[in-house]
Amino acid sequence: MEKQTSNHEQSTPGRLKESTPTIRWLAIAALLSISYLSYWRDSAYLASHLEQETKEFSWEQLVPSETLDWVACYEKFQCTRLSVPLDYANPNGSKAAVAVIRYPSKYPVGHEKWRGPILYNPGGPGGSGVGFLTGKGIVEGFYKVIGDDYDHVSFDPRGIAHTTPVADIFSTPAERVTWSLREGPLVNSTPDALSVLYAQSVIIGKLGEERLQDVAQHVSTAVVARDMLSITRAYGREKLLYWGFSYGTVLGITYASMFPDNVERLIVDGVVDTYNYYQAAWSNNLLDTDKILSYVFKECAASSSCPLHASTASGVEKRFWAILDSVRTNPLPVVDENNYGVLDWDMTWKALFFRLYRPFTGLPPFFAALADLEKGDGKAMYRLAKSPDTSFECKCDGKRVLPSPYNIETLLPIACSDGDDVSGEDIPALENFFEEMSKLSIFANAWMRLHTGCVGWRIRPAERYSGPFVGNTSFPLLFIGNTADPVTPLWAANKMSKGFRDAALLTQNSPGHCSLSSTSLCTAQHVRAYFRDGKLPSNGTVCETSDHIFLPDNSTGSVDVEKLSMEDRELYEAMSGLSSSFEPPRLG
Repeated sequence: MEKQTSNHEQSTPGRLKESTPTIRWLAIAALLSISYLSYWRDSAYLASHLEQETKEFSWEQLVPSETLDWVACYEKFQCTRLSVPLDYANPNGSKAAVAVIRYPSKYPVGHEKWRGPILYNPGGPGGSGVGFLTGKGIVEGFYKVIGDDYDHVSFDPRGIAHTTPVADIFSTPAERVTWSLREGPLVNSTPDALSVLYAQSVIIGKLGEERLQDVAQHVSTAVVARDMLSITRAYGREKLLYWGFSYGTVLGITYASMFPDNVERLIVDGVVDTYNYYQAAWSNNLLDTDKILSYVFKECAASSSCPLHASTASGVEKRFWAILDSVRTNPLPVVDENNYGVLDWDMTWKALFFRLYRPFTGLPPFFAALADLEKGDGKAMYRLAKSPDTSFECKCDGKRVLPSPYNIETLLPIACSDGDDVSGEDIPALENFFEEMSKLSIFANAWMRLHTGCVGWRIRPAERYSGPFVGNTSFPLLFIGNTADPVTPLWAANKMSKGFRDAALLTQNSPGHCSLSSTSLCTAQHVRAYFRDGKLPSNGTVCETSDHIFLPDNSTGSVDVEKLSMEDRELYEAMSGLSSSFEPPRLG
């Protein structure tokens, strides 16, 4: 059982302290550590994440223990480092220390009204649970939607952020920046783009073998699933409470398959075809991606507030593509105070793709920037699309600077070690692969990096679970999928739910990645009922959302909260706040 070293009253929420110069330097250094995949994150979220990550709290001061020895951290949270076997097959051998964070229940552990710990995984692979839970408004949203009688808990998976040993391929921020500057174009931009991408994957693979061999063998999803059971058992419990997003669905499904008798409640949201993931294929993620463009074209045509408004959806579409095509043939020089560079088609296309993850907040500014671009002004688009500033000032204080979330260093050791060995594929095979994926979506060029990255990876894990992904779990699972998710199609949620006895599939009728990319009172009601009462929605249940990308001219707005009951009004407002705070995880 855990040691109660502090309680909720000792770490009540308070105002965040002003940043010191040291903190500001750490935030800048962390920004500069971004590798060539990480700039896909929205800058606003990254700034918020880094602000939380750089509060003056040292994980190194915590002595790893097999019990949960909580100490106050990050103003209103409690942290601990749980000691677990590096290799569970050798429990008396070397240890890993898992960084665990919680926002505690208002009731102490063991109180008759305490309901237990809910674990969250933010996706990736490579997302930091510490960074996720400390994000502005996130834990408060979970607290209000699900309940203040749970501990809300997350953790950094193996090799990530504050969990040790770490899986950093690059030893310094300068080395990461140097690598990011070598990024090649999208695979259909130049004749040699795919060859460059292939060559880079071989380089990263060799660096991994030289620098991470011992660590990368022990970061697999199967091992992290065991760590989740270890965290649950350290609480004195045998059954997991869990909500996982994006790659977190791979982790949740893997856990449920390995430990079917150790499930109390388990939600997987934004569901990955887990078989496809473990094949290192990444080949069917884009089945629903292009639907989002059709959705936004219709909304734009119905709203005079849309910057590219036309009388019909086809008129909006024609104008949209004309602007994008102009950047392909005529890149723009941009000088906008400290933002300067060349705005080209590659930058603009990537900016578009990653705003499909959160279309309700991501696409309005993108469309406004397109309207400026139509007039020959590329400043707004450049600010949206540019990678972080690559200037670098060395500060050799010996402290480790964390890689940014969801970057190449954390992706490949986990995803490629989990997956089948595809290192035998050559460039002609990759060309065929791209042609087939291009039949599914026009965004195949932005997705090709994932499978290709695994072609250069050769490290194999000490423990790997690759199926079957089925189970008669001790409590039925809840699967949630959106009708137009850019990277986890609804088809995958339906497929994976069939492997688990009595599992339910809840469909949210909305674009975007994971249910929290928009606000749905209906979804919130079902999530709350599932966790608190064990009530599953009937299969075939479809939840609508209240958000619009562009408010239609004949609409008065979203939900009329005045017509809701007090309970539903509070739940809707809580879900709306959580949705506005939630940054959909970047799968891959």
